Amino acid sequence: MKIGIDLGGMSAKVGICDGSEVVRSAKIETGRDITFEELIDALKVTLESVAAGEDYDFVGISSCGFIDRKGGAIVYSNNIPWKNKPFASEVNKITGKPVGIANDAKCAALAEAVFGAGKGYESVCMLTLGTGVGGAFVYEGKLTEGSVYRDVDCHFGHMTVEHEGRLCTCGRRGCLEAYASATAVMNTYREITGKSLTAKEIIDGARLGGKAENKAVDSLVEYLSDGVANIVNAFRPELVIIGGGLAGGADVFLDRISVTVNERIFGGSFLPVKFATAKLGNDAGIIGATLLESV
Repeated sequence: MKIGIDLGGMSAKVGICDGSEVVRSAKIETGRDITFEELIDALKVTLESVAAGEDYDFVGISSCGFIDRKGGAIVYSNNIPWKNKPFASEVNKITGKPVGIANDAKCAALAEAVFGAGKGYESVCMLTLGTGVGGAFVYEGKLTEGSVYRDVDCHFGHMTVEHEGRLCTCGRRGCLEAYASATAVMNTYREITGKSLTAKEIIDGARLGGKAENKAVDSLVEYLSDGVANIVNAFRPELVIIGGGLAGGADVFLDRISVTVNERIFGGSFLPVKFATAKLGNDAGIIGATLLESV
């Protein structure tokens, strides 16, 4: 048995897992105003409740932001107001167990590669399409390692797909995240119509044949295909998994992206890449965290 902690901008989910099964879980409401010390105090209670006397041998942490996997710290996140917080060592003090930590998109990708849509594949890339665009590359059940912090590679959302294009939240222009996230779909629709809909409403409207909704989806397909083609040319995975909030609308766009990407990648007719949607849903972060190595 292992425990996974999935820390996001609005909540922290804690679960005890037996392989891919989340046996028991609980949620801590956080929000941007919670201090690091307040979260640690809440975790002490929640970890004890979730464990409920079960014997576990590892705690994994999935967190938004830049993560120093080697040092066990959350270096920076725009979703929680902390910098250089030693999260892993504090959880180790609470539990007395080995602790691992990584970025949330990486944990979700690891879970999908080992237990989910990527099970049985040697090399897998996953993109999470939500408020932004996250992602990771998993090879033989292991995450890739960046330099220095070992967790700052694979920021797929911040490759340029439109020179001098839309302003991205990172401060640059033309990032994939500004054109292929759920937020981007909403912005595209607003540019076309002057009206606001949620990404889900836009996808639902596209299914029903709405012209403006389908134009917004067309833009998503065009830019996401370019971005994924770049990723495939760099990593050449066997499988690309689409997760995050937009994955619920994959029936509207994923087949089109599969065709377009394989037309655009180098040697696509000889060695095409496969596509799938994520299977593990909201539990992916918890499950992936339990698969990390200790710091």
